[in-house]
Amino acid sequence: MGMKRYATVAGLVAALCAVAAATVAASQPRAQLRGLVCQKALDPPARAVGITAEIRPLTKTKRMQLKFQFLMRTKPHGKFVSVSAGDLGSWISPSNPTLGQRSGDVWIVHKQVVDVSAPAQYRFRVSFRWFGAHGHALGTTTRQSAICAQPELRPDLLVQSINVQPVTGRPKVNRYVAVIRNAGASAAGPFEILFTPGGALPVQTVSVSGLAAHAKLTRSFLGPVCSNASATSVTVDPNDKVDDLSRSNNTLTAVCPGATTTP
Repeated sequence: MGMKRYATVAGLVAALCAVAAATVAASQPRAQLRGLVCQKALDPPARAVGITAEIRPLTKTKRMQLKFQFLMRTKPHGKFVSVSAGDLGSWISPSNPTLGQRSGDVWIVHKQVVDVSAPAQYRFRVSFRWFGAHGHALGTTTRQSAICAQPELRPDLLVQSINVQPVTGRPKVNRYVAVIRNAGASAAGPFEILFTPGGALPVQTVSVSGLAAHAKLTRSFLGPVCSNASATSVTVDPNDKVDDLSRSNNTLTAVCPGATTTP
């Protein structure tokens, strides 16, 4: 009798445990996203956006699938557009074809996209679907992640203005005062400023130890009297020593006479 009672109690405990496990499994979300990774960096290859998707079976599930879409927008309130890479945009299935046929199954997939451009905002849209016997569709749903904002962190050197001034007692000479600015979000390391005077005269170069983000500096050069027929210009970082965001604004030509120009 003692052994029979023990077996009965053990069976009851096992049954209760099974019921509890099934209840816990049933209470878990069938589809969810978690663990958004938003890795910001100065160099594009070090930038990353990632997400983890979890899918659990519905009743009578025989097969489960996921589809990851990676969305990008370049304006804060603009429209998100899909980015294509690898298996993004395609339905994927577990390597174990029977995963999802037991109530306690869970399929966890980590997805990461690296080398993203900036400035931009990104998010994942993940679609979930379940199939029963004979490929019968049991359900579909979609989840979206929070937004990952990737700022542009590189320096952006530019020649903001050139002011042409007369030089007292030297009628054939002008002073060219150039304002150099770093419009980027990080400091620029050492670079040079190139002054190219009109009239095919020798160029002049000065070295700068660096320039903080959003900071300015001024450098003056002596050159021939400004002439619209023979352009005088200033170029910042002519040897590409700085990982500059944009080089389209690195050169500015002086406007005569004595005017200040902005690119």
